Amino acid sequence: MKCPKCKTIELSKEELNSPFSCRNCGGTWLADTAAPDFSGSLAEIPDPASPDRDNDGKTGLCPSGHGIMIRARVDIDEPFYLEKCVACGGIWFDKGERRKIIEGNFTEHLKDLWSRSWQRKQRKEQSRTRFLEINEEVLGKEVFQAIIELAEKLKQHPEKGRAIALLQQEIS
Repeated sequence: MKCPKCKTIELSKEELNSPFSCRNCGGTWLADTAAPDFSGSLAEIPDPASPDRDNDGKTGLCPSGHGIMIRARVDIDEPFYLEKCVACGGIWFDKGERRKIIEGNFTEHLKDLWSRSWQRKQRKEQSRTRFLEINEEVLGKEVFQAIIELAEKLKQHPEKGRAIALLQQEIS
C-alpha cells in the first residue's frame, strides 16, 4: 500500500494491531471497521510539533486501491480535512489529525463527518456559540447571564410573547 499523499512511499505497521503509517509524512491509514479503534491512550499517538498543512490541501488515492477518496472538513479551532474511501470505508489522517479527532471528542461520530446533516449541525452549533460569546462580551457577564436565565424561563411559558412585549416596553 502506498501513501496517498507521498504517492511513492510504502505504508508500514509498527505492531500487528496498529494502523498503517507513512514514515515520510507521518500520516495514518485506518482501514474500515465497524468502529475504528481509538481505545489507545493519547500518549501512544505522536503529538507533532507542527502538523503538515501542505498535505491537508490535497486528497489522494485509497491506499487499498479503490480510487480517489472524498474529504470532510472537521471544524475545530484549526479546521482540517479528513479523507475517506467510499468503497472500503478506510480513513486517512494527515500528521496530527488523529490526535485532534480524539481530543475533540469526534471518535464516536467519525463516520458522521461525511454527512451533510452532521456538517450543517456542527456549523449551526459553532455559529450559536460564537453569537453567544460576542453578546456576552458586548453586554457584560452580569446582563448577559440575566438575559439567558430569563430566556430559559420564557421558552416554555404560554405568554412569552406578552413577556417580550413587556420587556420591550420597559426598556424603551
